[in-house]
Amino acid sequence: MKWVLITILIFVIMLIAYAVSEQYKDRYDFYNNLKLFLNQFKINLSFRQEKITEFLNKTTCKKQFKIFIEEYKKFLQTNELNLDKIKVLDDADKKELVDIVTNLGKHDTKSELEQLNGFLLIIENKLQLANENKNKMCPMIIKLSLLFAIGLAIILV
Repeated sequence: MKWVLITILIFVIMLIAYAVSEQYKDRYDFYNNLKLFLNQFKINLSFRQEKITEFLNKTTCKKQFKIFIEEYKKFLQTNELNLDKIKVLDDADKKELVDIVTNLGKHDTKSELEQLNGFLLIIENKLQLANENKNKMCPMIIKLSLLFAIGLAIILV
């Protein structure tokens, strides 16, 4: 019975570790999807506010970026953008994202292209940082959790 409880404890600790490391993966996925999303605007500079909703309905994505898409659809109707549900972004990132989103499809082609290139440069830097954090932190969290779980199991035995 004691070994079963220790095994369950190790399993629970590892699940928690995977859940924590998943945040780094979600942040990377979010920025990767945002980059792809902005590139679609860049490719289709003829997008205007009325065509954006149609484009958003065709966009397939997962997790946190799906929340962003839903909030952006609401923004197009109400002009209010609430990014509080997006947990992978901090407040500064949310503010930058609001700046990006509120300016899409509101300028002439030349200005729109310049803005998109600037936004894509910002997103590319954030994507690179998110990738570095994902590659560094995820394995570290899992290894430290495993060591902690084994240490705890040894103490309990």
